[in-house]
Order: sequence, then C-alpha cells, then structure tokens
Amino acid sequence: MINTKTNLKVVDTITDGKDESIFPPIVITSLKQNIWVALEQNIAYSLQQLNCPRLLDSTILLLHKLVSNLVKTMHQQVFHQIIKRDLDIDTDMPDELTTLLQNELDAHGDRNLENICKKNNFQIIVTFPKAADTLVSIYYPACCEHAAYLDKKLAEAIGFTLAKRTPVDADSAYAVACLTRNSTLAAQPLHAVLPGYPELLDPSSEYDKLQTIFTRLSYGLIIFSSAGEVLSISPSLLQALKLKTTFAAVETFAAVIPTHFYNDVIWGSVLESTDGTFENYRVRIKFSCQSGIFFVLFNVSGYRHADSSIRSLWQIVSLEQKFTDSLAEGSILNEARVHNITRNYVPQLVEQKAREVIRLGGNELSNEECFLAVLFCDIVGFTTYVENNENEESVIHTLNSILGRISKITNQFGGHIDKFMGDCVMALFREPRNAVLCALEMQKHAVDINNMRMKAGKELLLLRVGIHWGKVVIGNVGTPDRLDWTTIGDVVNTAARLEKICQPGEVLISQELYDAIGVDNHSGIQYGSIFTVNLRGKRKLQAVCYAQPATG
Repeated sequence: MINTKTNLKVVDTITDGKDESIFPPIVITSLKQNIWVALEQNIAYSLQQLNCPRLLDSTILLLHKLVSNLVKTMHQQVFHQIIKRDLDIDTDMPDELTTLLQNELDAHGDRNLENICKKNNFQIIVTFPKAADTLVSIYYPACCEHAAYLDKKLAEAIGFTLAKRTPVDADSAYAVACLTRNSTLAAQPLHAVLPGYPELLDPSSEYDKLQTIFTRLSYGLIIFSSAGEVLSISPSLLQALKLKTTFAAVETFAAVIPTHFYNDVIWGSVLESTDGTFENYRVRIKFSCQSGIFFVLFNVSGYRHADSSIRSLWQIVSLEQKFTDSLAEGSILNEARVHNITRNYVPQLVEQKAREVIRLGGNELSNEECFLAVLFCDIVGFTTYVENNENEESVIHTLNSILGRISKITNQFGGHIDKFMGDCVMALFREPRNAVLCALEMQKHAVDINNMRMKAGKELLLLRVGIHWGKVVIGNVGTPDRLDWTTIGDVVNTAARLEKICQPGEVLISQELYDAIGVDNHSGIQYGSIFTVNLRGKRKLQAVCYAQPATG
C-alpha cells in the first residue's frame, strides 16, 4: 500500500488506542492532495478482509463524498474565523461569506486555507483500524459535525453503518466517525444476503413491472403515420404536460413538434436504419398556456412498424420556464459519433481523469499536486529533414509512424502522453523506474527503424530523451472556452532542457529521478557516471547521468 507522509506527532495526539491501524494514517488538509490513490488501495485491501470486495466502487464513492464534505466544511469554518477576526464581519451573514469564500477560491484555490489548516493542526485524518468489522475511522474537527453524516443513507444502502464514536478525551476538539459493516451482513458473504437472487422474471411478472415503470416515469406513446401525422397519443403524456385530454390538445401538441424532428426521425433515422429503429433522440418543444410559455425536453425512442407507422416512446427529461441549452437536443448517437471523432484529440490523462472524477461523483477537473516523472522525447533534426524530404516521402506518415510507436510504448509502461508538440512528445509517469524503461524501449525501437532506413538509403532519424522527477501541479490553464488540463512547474521545464542537451540516441536523466527509483529497483538499467550541467535559465548546476539497458 502507498504510505502517505503525515505529521505523526499531531496524529498521535488526536487518535487513540482504539484505532491501531493497518496502514499509516492519511492526513488531509486539501482536496488537491494526491490522497485518492492511497485511499483506494487501502479500501480495496480492507474490503477484501471484510469479504465484500464487490463494494469497492460504491465504497470509494462514499469515502470521496465523506472526505470532500468534511474538507470543504473545514475550509469554510477556517475562512469564517479569519473573516470574523480580521474584518469583523458577522459570521451570521451566510450569503456575504459565501461570496467572499468563492472569491478567495477563484483567486487562489484553497492554497491559503490549506496553509492555515496546516499551521493550526486543523485536519481530517483517515485511519483503517484492525477491528474486525470497521472499515475506516475519520477524525474531524468537532465544528464540522454537520458534514460528517450527510451520506448516512448511502452508507446504509451498501451495507455499512456510519456512526459517531466518542473520543477517549472528552475535551478533544476532534470527533470520530466510524464506518462499520452492518452486523447482519458482516456475518455472511455478500452473495448469501439475498438467497434466491438474481431471479429470471417470467413474462407476466416482467410485463407488470414494465407497466409500473412506464407509469412512474411518465412515459407516453405517440404513433405517427409514415407521412408524419399523429395517429394516436397517450392521455398520460398530455396530463403530464397539464393539457386537457381532448382532440384539440392533440392537435396543439402535433402542431408544435419542430420540423427537424420529422426530418431526423420520421424520414431520417427510421428510413436509414436497417430495422427501422431509433433510440435516445432528444427534442425540445415550446408550449404556450395561460400561465405563460414553457419548454419541455423529451427523450424519444421508437421503431417503424410493419404497417409503416412509427411507434414512439416519449419521456419528459426537463420542464423549463425559459429556454436553456444545458440539455442538448438531437440524437445521442450523433453525440457519440462526435465523441469518437474528437476523443483522439483529447490527452489521455484528461480522459482518464474525467472518468475518475465522474466515478467519484464530481463534474469538473480540479488542480492537483503530485510527484511525477516528466519525459520529453524529440526527433533530432526533424525540421531539417522536413525541408530536405518534402518531395521524397510522406513526412506526415513518417512522423505519425514514429509518434505512434512512442505512444504505444508509453502506454505499455503505464505512462500518459500529455501532449504532442510537432516532433516532440511530453509524457508523464507516476512510477519513476517505468519512465526510464519506457525511454530505453523508445531508443531500442528507434534503432530498429533506423536500421531499416539505412538499408533503404534514407536519412537516419535519431531520438533524444530527457527525464526529470519532482513535484508538479496538474491543473487548468487557459480560458473558460479553451482549457488545457496540463502539467506545469519547474520539473517540466527541467525535463525539457535535459532533452535539449541530451546526445542523439541517448537517455539523459536527472539525479532526482535516479534517487527516486531507489537502490532496489535499478534492475534492467545501467547508468553512466554522474556529472553536472548548466541548464539555460537555472542558477544551480543540475546533476545528471545517462541511462542504458543493462547488459547480460
């Protein structure tokens, strides 16, 4: 498991003998800390011990919500105290305080609040006790009490009990929330809790359940002729829209269905599809009534029947008093096609991180600090090569062939391509040794390519690679309408400059990377002598060495 460094003196003061832990405590003062990997690994191990490994995803979501609520509340409390002390603003004015706090977060993130928390030992501490039925204990400032149990229902839904435990020290400024396995569920394996399940529904039972779902979710049927006329409609659909169930209301409804729906569905998707089906088409319809104008967004699926009529299922997605474009119209299939076109232009790390954020219940990429190996790989003299060979061979094909292989090798060693910059690649690795092994594999592949180019009488294309290790910030850079979620910091600049001074065909690494790999993990790699270089823009000399594959 990953050991998270903590202020052990402070932790020992807060925790007590009940919490003899399997892992070192995780101390949290900011959501930007790189704590989630450690938490996930520790949760996975603890769930295995509790015989419920299938609860991993739901438990991670629960812990993420618990920790996020507590940290945000802790920051609010700290900010309120500062405002009261420094500006003498009444903390009973929530709207003004919320605005001020948001201004602070917009301007500086939570960096200032985190520093104050650290100075004053204001923190959230997560421990994994050895107790047989307890998954996790969370120590939090007592003033955050109301945020600790917001997710009790989620805990109960997945078979846990979230309850407060009284600290040993009655005067402690900290409280403890414990997540324990439900005693009934803990006594038996997860698959034995509901004997006889899952079951296969018989047709009659399936029909009854579908009918109930159909009614509860306000689905409605509309049958169109092949010419687009409304032949029949569910009264329940009209009732959901607060329209009278009359023929006049049906005509009103039919008249406001937009033309693009008929173009896309009635005469489009249904005719194009081999089986005449369409799914998840969204259409927004404007209605007028005595109380004013409102918009309804529908999700529509259906098929072309044997008699050429179009039978469609309508579900209300959103009712809006004014038009908004927060929920888009059109076919979800079309959105998927757009995604398939654009996804290759999105950095791998962004897509992976976005999926992780969604899995944890979030909706935006936030800045984070972590230790990474940053690798720059460049094709030596490629600009000159382009000038000399524009008419001789496909330059783009050659470049993509090399970059494609570099990308594949990067993935193979657990790295992520942050960006392509012409003939240069920037890649990120959480494991320092993997970065070096990846670079050596790149150079090995380059040798193979150049052997073939030499036999064909073509110009050699050598690679040079520079790698540095250290603490970076991964965050949003740009404007709201054009953002990059990328890695910034001195580590990135140093890695780029190491690549520039590297000898063609070699891998140049910093001593920081060498030290981070650790004495026991250097197998498969051999190193040249350590020497120092003067990098552009750096006052201190940088210690470096060349890395090569281990012989024998």
